[in-house]
Amino acid sequence: MQYKKDKNKKYEAIVILGGLIRKKSNGTWKTGKFNYIRVLAGYYLYKDMVRSYPIKLIVSGGKGIYKDIPGAPAVATVMKQELVRLGLSSKKIAEEKNTASTYQELLWLRKLLDKKLGKINIISNGYHLPRIKTMINFLPELKKVKNKIILYSAEKVSVKYNKGLKKEIGNNKKDPKMNKIISQEKKGIKALKSGNYKFR
Repeated sequence: MQYKKDKNKKYEAIVILGGLIRKKSNGTWKTGKFNYIRVLAGYYLYKDMVRSYPIKLIVSGGKGIYKDIPGAPAVATVMKQELVRLGLSSKKIAEEKNTASTYQELLWLRKLLDKKLGKINIISNGYHLPRIKTMINFLPELKKVKNKIILYSAEKVSVKYNKGLKKEIGNNKKDPKMNKIISQEKKGIKALKSGNYKFR
């Protein structure tokens, strides 16, 4: 089906939020073990949704905590490369490379909603979603995005489209590193609710 471009129409988007990346032994970079699930979920969801109507795919995340590491790429760039390796055209993937935290990403999405988009489908890990929800519910500056954002668990989306990932994702949940991340997320939620959150 062919779609005609309409300058006045507000399109939807799928936005994959940035996470951790790491440098491989050969000098290239990849998303972290848990965060690659976000890339897979974005790939599957985009392939499904784009068949029904026009939708934009955006990868988000600047250098963040890697800004002082020589040669470190933006997180968005790494995710885009991985999506291309999965089979998507680079021309179909937009990059947002200026944000350095979840809070900054949500502020950027608020501006994007105001100017160009009617609805945004956000993909992140399941453990990350509660903090995103808390930010949207508790921060006045994010009030506008509340009814225009749909949150997707990367794990649930990935398993829906690829049952073979169920075991791997199950093993990830048992990883001690995952418990540490979840603990940090809970602390972040508590700090947001108490007004003691450290924004960056």
